Amino acid sequence: MVKGPPPNAGSDFLHLDIGQAPRGGRAAWLAERLRRAIADRIVPVGSRLPATRVLAADLGVSRGVVVEAYQRLMEEGQVAGRGRGGTVVVAAPIPPPCRTSSGSASPRQRSRPTARVR
Repeated sequence: MVKGPPPNAGSDFLHLDIGQAPRGGRAAWLAERLRRAIADRIVPVGSRLPATRVLAADLGVSRGVVVEAYQRLMEEGQVAGRGRGGTVVVAAPIPPPCRTSSGSASPRQRSRPTARVR
């Protein structure tokens, strides 16, 4: 069984503070916070996200903000709508490439030219 938030959980387990969100970008902010929670396995693959109405009420935002955030995650392939089964995490985001301490890509990650230019 996948451990995740309780079935009727709202935003408590995510520790979201909507006051941190920019006024015009709440859906993008929420999507990013959910993406991070999925990547950090706070919300593991196979678990359900809170119902849009519950999360919206907890955050004090319109349901449309939560629906838009969930839609962004659906378009990225991280969650899937299961109708009455809720919105389920189906994939974690792919982490960015590792960087060396100098900030450049490691030798294996650097692109190599395919042809020599003279």
